[in-house]
Amino acid sequence: MPGISDPAITADALEEAAKEVEKLLTADCQYTELSGKLRVQSNSVPTGSGKSDYDYPALSASIPSLGSLPFYSQAQRTPLPPDLVEQFDQMQCNCSMGLFPDISRVWMSVDTNVYLWSYIDGGDLAYFDGLNEVILTAGLVLPKPGIFQDHIQFLLVLTTPVDIVILGVSFTSVGSDCYSEMHLQPEPLFVIPSDNVNLLSITGSRHGRIFAAGKDGCLYEVVYQAEDGWFSRKCRKINHSTSRLSFLVPSFLSFSEEDPMVQITIDESRNILYSRSEKGVIQVFDLGNDGFGMSRVAQTSTDNYVINRACQAAGIADRKLFTPIVHIAPIANTESYTLHLVAVTQAGVRLYFTTTPDGQQGRPVLLAMVHARLPPGFSPSSTMLKPGNTIHLAHYRRGTLLLASSQTDDKDALLSIDHDIFPFQYSLTESQVSFPVDGRSWAIAEVPNLVEPMSSLRPLPPAIVSQHAQLQRRFVLLTAQGTYILDKLHPVDQLRTVLEMCRGAVGEAVDGFCRLFKQEQMCAMCLVLATKPDQQVAMWATEVFFQYGGEPHFVFPTSAAYQLQAGQSSPQVTSTSAYSTPVSAYASPSVLGRAIMGPELVMSGRHQGLCLYLGRLISPFWNAPLVTVTFVAGQKELQVQSTFSQEQLGVFTEQLNALRNFIERNPQLMAATSPNDSLVQTGSPNVHQRLLNFMRPEGMSTASPLHIQQSLQIKYRNEAFSRESRSTQQVCQLVIKTCEALAMWKLLSDNQLELTVASLKQAERDQLKGITFKTFVTSGKHIANNMITSLINRFAGDSVMTDNLVKRLRELAPTVYSEDDAIASKASELVMVAKTVQNYHDQLMILRESLQLYGKVAHQVDLASVCGEYQAVQFYDAVVEVCLCAASHKDPQQLALRHYKSGQPEDDAQGRNAFNQRMTSYSHITNMLQQLLNASQAPASPTHSPVKPGPPSPHSAELKQQSNPKQQLEDTLTLSLQSDDELFHVTLYSWMKANLHDRLVEVRSPFVEDFLKQVATNKDDFVETLNLLWRYYEKNREYFAAAHVLERLAEQPGSELSLDQRISCLSRAVMCAKCCNLTTTVSNEGEFLHQLEERLDVARLQLQVLHAIAALPRSHQVTTALDLLNAELMDLSKLYGDFAEVFDLYECKLAIVHCAGHEDSALVETLWHNIIDTEAQVSTVDGDAIPRSLKTKLVNIGQAHFPSEKYFPLLRIVKLLEQYSCEKNWNVKFVYQTMREIGVSFVELLPLYDQLFKARDPVWQSFHKPLHILDVIQCFLSDYTSSPSSVVLYERQPFNAKVLSCINTYLMELASMPTSNPGHHEIQLSFRKLQSELQNF
Repeated sequence: MPGISDPAITADALEEAAKEVEKLLTADCQYTELSGKLRVQSNSVPTGSGKSDYDYPALSASIPSLGSLPFYSQAQRTPLPPDLVEQFDQMQCNCSMGLFPDISRVWMSVDTNVYLWSYIDGGDLAYFDGLNEVILTAGLVLPKPGIFQDHIQFLLVLTTPVDIVILGVSFTSVGSDCYSEMHLQPEPLFVIPSDNVNLLSITGSRHGRIFAAGKDGCLYEVVYQAEDGWFSRKCRKINHSTSRLSFLVPSFLSFSEEDPMVQITIDESRNILYSRSEKGVIQVFDLGNDGFGMSRVAQTSTDNYVINRACQAAGIADRKLFTPIVHIAPIANTESYTLHLVAVTQAGVRLYFTTTPDGQQGRPVLLAMVHARLPPGFSPSSTMLKPGNTIHLAHYRRGTLLLASSQTDDKDALLSIDHDIFPFQYSLTESQVSFPVDGRSWAIAEVPNLVEPMSSLRPLPPAIVSQHAQLQRRFVLLTAQGTYILDKLHPVDQLRTVLEMCRGAVGEAVDGFCRLFKQEQMCAMCLVLATKPDQQVAMWATEVFFQYGGEPHFVFPTSAAYQLQAGQSSPQVTSTSAYSTPVSAYASPSVLGRAIMGPELVMSGRHQGLCLYLGRLISPFWNAPLVTVTFVAGQKELQVQSTFSQEQLGVFTEQLNALRNFIERNPQLMAATSPNDSLVQTGSPNVHQRLLNFMRPEGMSTASPLHIQQSLQIKYRNEAFSRESRSTQQVCQLVIKTCEALAMWKLLSDNQLELTVASLKQAERDQLKGITFKTFVTSGKHIANNMITSLINRFAGDSVMTDNLVKRLRELAPTVYSEDDAIASKASELVMVAKTVQNYHDQLMILRESLQLYGKVAHQVDLASVCGEYQAVQFYDAVVEVCLCAASHKDPQQLALRHYKSGQPEDDAQGRNAFNQRMTSYSHITNMLQQLLNASQAPASPTHSPVKPGPPSPHSAELKQQSNPKQQLEDTLTLSLQSDDELFHVTLYSWMKANLHDRLVEVRSPFVEDFLKQVATNKDDFVETLNLLWRYYEKNREYFAAAHVLERLAEQPGSELSLDQRISCLSRAVMCAKCCNLTTTVSNEGEFLHQLEERLDVARLQLQVLHAIAALPRSHQVTTALDLLNAELMDLSKLYGDFAEVFDLYECKLAIVHCAGHEDSALVETLWHNIIDTEAQVSTVDGDAIPRSLKTKLVNIGQAHFPSEKYFPLLRIVKLLEQYSCEKNWNVKFVYQTMREIGVSFVELLPLYDQLFKARDPVWQSFHKPLHILDVIQCFLSDYTSSPSSVVLYERQPFNAKVLSCINTYLMELASMPTSNPGHHEIQLSFRKLQSELQNF
């Protein structure tokens, strides 16, 4: 198993560790908001609390050892400066005191003078004595920006019965203290009249607004600006409590009872102002979303309505508990969304108010009391004393309430109430502690925490979550004797105090404190202390971490959710917190209340505490983006900068390195074995039986249940430790990776991050803008390497600088930036150097050196970036070699090739992963080839003239060749084809098939044939691949194989090929088969040729059918038939029955019958009759009385079937045609001339017509042309005599004799016929003329 510093841990392991950490980080966010803890659900039904023992549990009762648990550090007392004590004796009219915690000052006014000094040490006394009137109160506010000079940091506002005076306050910083020396401006900035209104309180907003509480019960604002306006002065007072026309009413006509406004407070998170009067009237003012508005929204007082609701909510009839109100405090949205204000009464009761209806978000519209919480002492079993009506001063913020209670006239008690040690309770559970105070309390304030956000999208988590990064909250109490400074202890500070009290990790107080918190919370606090510089406390905390961290165990699905632990066989009831509901020790929160199917592992508190503390350390940046993009005026591009500053990154790194050091000092944290404790059988046999029933392996004997139980206990205990150890190692590795990633990012930020980012590619910059720190740590090696490469490339050529950067990176992040990464950086640097070298051979030498380096780490580098570098310098060979090297390193066992050849089965995950990795590597080569192909197809660039006269440069030939994309493409292809990587050939051929298919068939490689055969199994690419395959065979003179592929292609069903293309394939196949017969004499090849020729004949018939159907009018039936005929090759029966018969294609029927050799004279004669009859009906005659279309068709059909009497019955055809000729008065020569064009000779025509004449068929008489046949005979004999060469010489003499014989017969017949027959005389003369001509031959 990898060690904690083993760089070989996978990204999956880091993701698993991150999930474990985020799981607990999510649990950290599962806290109940204040309104939920107080059960506030509706404005109409107020709720109450404070009467239950769980509201204010006494630690001393439940955990006696924590009875003296400190909640605050030892109070630091600072007396009044001695010089000021004397001023009390000189006081004549008035003395006031207060706190300015923003600048760590106390103020005191004695009559007309005001004094300010530091409450930390009582020093830096400053005063102002330039007033003539008694000072009533003082306030410190921030100035509005842009009004005063920069050295004015605050404004001191003093009020007198006559004036309002505003002084400028500046500071001189000493060291880290920005407010070490205070300076009051000698002259006031503004002085305005108070209009005889005593202003009793001054409060300023963060926007620089100044508000004052008037004794007349009104709210005033002092408005100031840089210059006087048309209708306004530079400084003026505005009354926000009266209407604009109230000045018209004289003051003596106002009959309302005076109720001085005594307190103003502002909720800066919501921009709401609240005021409190002396009689308890609370007013709400809305300052607007931006904080610059003003409108009075609502007011309420402790009248009967509020008191009645409070009594109802608290369940107490004593109305005096709820009046008067001595303090109000806003509840920021960092604490609650639905509760907005808390008021504290003289009895210590807290009244919670909201300003929106039923918890809705938005601006304030009302003020409703929704909860009343009683102070400690009201629970039935409480032993604490009730505060009584003695509270005269209070302070509340973020769950901490401080109450100053009068004990005597000159002594107070300070009561502190908070819920920090009960962080994740569902109801508000608070602890309380009290301190005696010398003197009467004048003011209580909390020192502002500048790190804490003013507002938040959701309430902030409990203090225990952020205590490791937060300073202790500091409170200042002011009395007439001086100041008390109280630092509130976080729970981790309390643990430190307990360890110091016990002087070690052993003690009742330590044990009690561990019972107070859950194990993971306790262990997380121990890690906070164990990673601090105090070695003694760190050692004690480490001991507590391992001693109280518990052990991992399994939870089993029994009826009571029992667990099986060493030494435990019966359920034990424990509690994760002293004040939480007790649950079974065997129960896990995730399994209580539901059934589970098998044992569930519950990690130990050590493991959970480690994850929890790590999550809290990384939570500020884990899901934050690496960089932020801002617009800078005057710049075209957006500026990219680190989300976190160098100081913040330094803090994060320091905290994580401390945790890393703790892990390295304590290797037992990852122990995979448990101590060999003896297993003792205890507990109920029923429990044992349930465990055995669940866990007994099949086939195990039931004879020895004790032995079985002990064996299973050991088995599951060891398994629990083993799994926790594995998870802990992953978490520890995540710690290391996070430390190194932060250190690396800090180094990048230190070296002009914006320039490094600008050097990245656009895609890389876009990726960087969207990446988070989590992604950067767990799976951001790619972007990290790109950033480092960009940084090093900025200093390319400066070897000293780059070597120092590489060395520094190796020191800071050895697992993130490995030795291989350093090699890759050096190789990238060489490529950058090569770009600047002019000499071609020197450049090539440097590039080859970089290629050697990249070859060592090709499997780990970003191939896309490396290929881009080489393509930029046109070193394309390197792209091929690097990518092939990377593919080989990633799959040394050739799993990808095996996966490919086995059909890429789904269950072969390992092979599929190797295959995908190889394909990714190969893709960079094919992408480069595509770019070269595109460049080679682009228009040629114009030639350039020589730069200077003289012979060409020695390297001009190389440069010319280097800039020729076509040559570069061919060279790169040649190099690629030389590889012996079969799977790469598959990828390369796939690219060539899509882009250079002509070039593919020319490749001489043993892999091409297998590739094409393999691809041909894909139906989607079948036709195209077979086309390439037969071309490949033909190119390699493998004609027999090519013929078979062509036949297979022609017979492939589908719409990819038309019938014409199928016939073309068969024709090509016949040609290949004939070429094969010329070179071989194998009998089966002859048979194959014969089959191909027959198949071709049938295919041509199918084409004839297709053309015949295509000539028909368009219809759905015709379209379907055409699609079917194009989709596949068919046999004769299908062609005849499904198409020729259906569509009455007589010519096609005749051709099919002829091709099939079917002998049926009646059918043939019928088909000829149908052909002639159909065409005769539609054929038209020309000027020579010849039906040209019929003649053309007859010639075409006749030539296909003549001289076969079976399929060309000449006598029947001629007789039928002559009948049509008689009927339609066609040219008498039409029939025999058509026969002559078909190929029928005069020698064959004469006996045929002679037979027709001698048959004396009455049909001719019916046409009134009894001499028609004789007329035809004399015509074609006349044609013969005019061209006797139409009969071959050796047949001419016998034919002449036959003709003369026939003429004699015809003349005798004519002599016996009536001379009235049409044409009798002309025919007779013609025959005699022919007789005379033939006798002279």
